[in-house]
Amino acid sequence: MTEDGGDGEFGEGVTRRPPVLLSIVAAVAVSVGVLSTTVGPSSAITFGVIGAIIFAIGLVRSRQSTLDAGALVVFAGIVGGGLEQTAVEPTVIGTIAVVVAWDLGHSAVALGDQLGREAQTHRLEAVHVVSSLLIGLFTGTVGYAVYVAGGNQPVAAAVLLLLAAILLVVGLGRRRDRSAIGNRSGLPRNR
Repeated sequence: MTEDGGDGEFGEGVTRRPPVLLSIVAAVAVSVGVLSTTVGPSSAITFGVIGAIIFAIGLVRSRQSTLDAGALVVFAGIVGGGLEQTAVEPTVIGTIAVVVAWDLGHSAVALGDQLGREAQTHRLEAVHVVSSLLIGLFTGTVGYAVYVAGGNQPVAAAVLLLLAAILLVVGLGRRRDRSAIGNRSGLPRNR
């Protein structure tokens, strides 16, 4: 590795760090998740803030496992807050925000590993941000509609449903990571 974070294989000026646009949007999304914990108990807010810090460290250091840990801690805060409140909306919004942040964070790290921070990827990043937001909004809307159609279900039922969805997403993400051949970028590295 060179001092600038590049591996020297593709040029001295390549910085193997997440692109700025995806990093900023992922950080904003995780912040929305943290804000959704403010309607719950102080322990939920604490979990949210600690998770956001861990998530930010994962973005800065390009560590997907740290991103996973940060997103899960924020989600734990959202679940804790959701179990203590009567309104389900903040829980749904926070969950969507954390999933979008997690997705964009992983994409930012992978893109940084593959092309470097200096690559002109703004269009690709913008398309990914919009598609992640649309998918998140669609699934959140469908989930909320199912909750409302179910009548007077307790908020805990919605929270547990969201927890199951998050565990499924994380499980699928882990499977994808394990099936990849070689390093994260798929490119050979000089060691």
